[in-house]
Amino acid sequence: LVREVRRAGARRRQRRTELQVRAPLLPGEEPGSDRLVVLEGERPDAWWLPGTTPQLVITTAALQRLKGRQLDAVLAHEQGHARWRHDWLLHSSGALAAGFPQVPVFAAFRDEMHRLVELAADDVASRRFGRLTIALALVELNEDRGVFGPCPTPQAHVPQRVHRLLAPPTRLTPARRLRLTAAAALVPLVPLLVTFGPGLRALG
Repeated sequence: LVREVRRAGARRRQRRTELQVRAPLLPGEEPGSDRLVVLEGERPDAWWLPGTTPQLVITTAALQRLKGRQLDAVLAHEQGHARWRHDWLLHSSGALAAGFPQVPVFAAFRDEMHRLVELAADDVASRRFGRLTIALALVELNEDRGVFGPCPTPQAHVPQRVHRLLAPPTRLTPARRLRLTAAAALVPLVPLLVTFGPGLRALG
């Protein structure tokens, strides 16, 4: 985990350096003082840089393409990542996959975590601005990248996220919600059992 955090810190410092080159500070500004940075760019995009002072970054193309509530929904999506510290979830899952490459379930857990944090941020935005609004914003941001075509792309999860937002929400019965909550509470114990199980059996 320490190795993963160090690598992530190095990547974050590199990205902040690149950001300062593309958007240099004006006289009187201090590094990290701006929570929102606008970049000149032909591709519509928005992302967040984690850290002690998270920064939201959005390109001018995204500002031109997203209108009204769609822009607010995208910003709320990125703020959801920052507020709930999704970077730590990604660090933890990445550290397990890198530390135990012989355990396939950890690699699958890492890949699934990337998808789950995006779904969680979608839900944060949809609660404030509606599911249709964030779905349309996702389409606007990604339609020029070919993610909605027949060929798979690295962003293949985007169409699934859009379909999920447009589908009518399913209502779970109280009993099923209770079972899912209990199962989710036990999920963090699985990596510990896989890691320490052989040692405990040897001691026994």
